[in-house]
Amino acid sequence: MSKTSISVKKFGITQKEILRLTILQLLKQAPTHAAEIYRSVSESSRNDYLSPTRSRTFVYKTIEELQKEKFINFYTQGRKKVFSLSNEGLVLLIDCTNRHYPTLVKLEKVIEQMKCTVSNKPYQHPQALLTDYEKSYISKIINVKSLIQWYTLHRLIQEGPLYGGGLYRQMNMWFGWINNHGYFYQVLREMDQCGTIQGQWADENTRSQRIYHASEIGKKEYELIEQQLSNHLSEVHQFLRSMIKQFHHTP
Repeated sequence: MSKTSISVKKFGITQKEILRLTILQLLKQAPTHAAEIYRSVSESSRNDYLSPTRSRTFVYKTIEELQKEKFINFYTQGRKKVFSLSNEGLVLLIDCTNRHYPTLVKLEKVIEQMKCTVSNKPYQHPQALLTDYEKSYISKIINVKSLIQWYTLHRLIQEGPLYGGGLYRQMNMWFGWINNHGYFYQVLREMDQCGTIQGQWADENTRSQRIYHASEIGKKEYELIEQQLSNHLSEVHQFLRSMIKQFHHTP
């Protein structure tokens, strides 16, 4: 599976924390020895979007650190150490889930809704209501510029000329989220300058409202912009699903 350009660091999490969490979750399922932990971690890194391939030395060192911090216990079985999750380790898992899981689930729903909107497919669930804190993650994990470009061209092609202010206000109705208005208008200006849309003042005297329509260039580029955005949102959606899987556990 190809790796995404999105980083777990955007959620305030390091790759090492992901590895620690992976090890703790493996031990929650059943006690096992270091070689099996390494095998499972290596398999996980090939099948999700989160973790790079880890060396055996790095995984073993992380196991040792978790043991010293009393998040895992061990007992000997023949010549091997068998590791198990401690009560402290279980508390850590529960804390991680409580801090990250609800936000990730909401974000995944918002991105799924965006995917459906861009692909012109029905969205089967109620719109997720995000807090301001949760909304702050959207601009970190998606290409906001591409979303604004697609949304603007789509509306102008489908509906004809529209005011910039109306485009901005209604974006929240479409996606359940909206970026700050300064950046939105900056993207509109860039689209106007490069010729994908064309704008003019509704009143040359007051210059208070600008109305836009899709240019021929914009109409030709629309399908490519839509396809690129759809691929990007699919990648983000898969990343979030991997994150949810990583943080989900039953206490």
